[in-house]
Amino acid sequence: MTTNDAAPETADDAAGPADVAPGDADTHAYLERVRREIDDEVRRRRAAGDFPPSFERRLDELFARFTPTGEADDHFTEALKLADRSAYFDIAVPFGSRRAPKGFVKWSLWQAEAWFVNYVVTQINHFAASAMRVLHLLDERVSEVERDVAGLVPPPLPEDEILVPGVDSAAFASVVVARMQAPVAGATRVLHVECGDGALVQALQDAGVDAYGVDPGSMAADRAVEAGIDVRRDDALGHLAAVGNEVLRGLVLSGCVDRLTLGARRRLLSEAERALAPGATLVVVGTAPDAWARIVGPVAADLSPGSPLHHETWAHLVALAGFAQVDVSGQGDGFALCAVKPASPGGPGGSQAGASRTATR
Repeated sequence: MTTNDAAPETADDAAGPADVAPGDADTHAYLERVRREIDDEVRRRRAAGDFPPSFERRLDELFARFTPTGEADDHFTEALKLADRSAYFDIAVPFGSRRAPKGFVKWSLWQAEAWFVNYVVTQINHFAASAMRVLHLLDERVSEVERDVAGLVPPPLPEDEILVPGVDSAAFASVVVARMQAPVAGATRVLHVECGDGALVQALQDAGVDAYGVDPGSMAADRAVEAGIDVRRDDALGHLAAVGNEVLRGLVLSGCVDRLTLGARRRLLSEAERALAPGATLVVVGTAPDAWARIVGPVAADLSPGSPLHHETWAHLVALAGFAQVDVSGQGDGFALCAVKPASPGGPGGSQAGASRTATR
């Protein structure tokens, strides 16, 4: 809701909450009480395990399915037709009967100004007709683009395949724990994105690190919630965007880093650099490209929006995002790339230097 900074011109405009009718105030209070009761009930049942993350995610998918935002069902064309009908300005104004004094005065004023008003309204109608014609042409072109793009979008993957986390991040628990135990001024929490069953979060907590995880709602995350691990239902980019600036002590990215598009990966690193405190550690747990199809299966490998990147490519992207001291630990089909956010912003030369120091163990 936008706020008008200009001063109200009338007493009605200046009316505040105190001027709301008693009936309206009672209605608003009742609706607010109902909303609070619903929120409390949802929180209670979620805590009791009645609403596991995967169940809520499926509800969101069903809601998105039956309330689409695409051009076929958003009624944009109907709204455009309504705007088209409203774009004509009628020059004839009601002035009542000329036999009445009031109507005669209005008719006289109209006769005196009709030539001027008619000229202005005619120009406005011509402009409105031209503008609506342009909008109709734009609607046709956008609809064609949407139809073409819809044919390029791969079909949705089965739930169990699209959320396959790739390489097991718990295999790098010793490396991650050792990195995250280093103190960072002004930050205490460590976040594991797409934590799956929460094994790495549990290992960090056992080592005395204040850690939590987020997951888009896999069955493994359900088991983590049932086990009492601090795992929350959210997607990677959405959760990181909601995290404050420079508040994280450490960040582990896994799962989604293998299947996101290149643009989404760049945004993910940008959000990571913003959310991490100076001196904090970033860990990217990725899958080796050669092992991708074997781990996730051919369907997920073929239909995923993106495919895994080599650790050299991740080192390059991480350095471009402003991280330094890049180090890679390889283990079987995956790797853990560790980097540190510098205490002071580094220039392009410093970032490239960090990438050149990449080492593989």
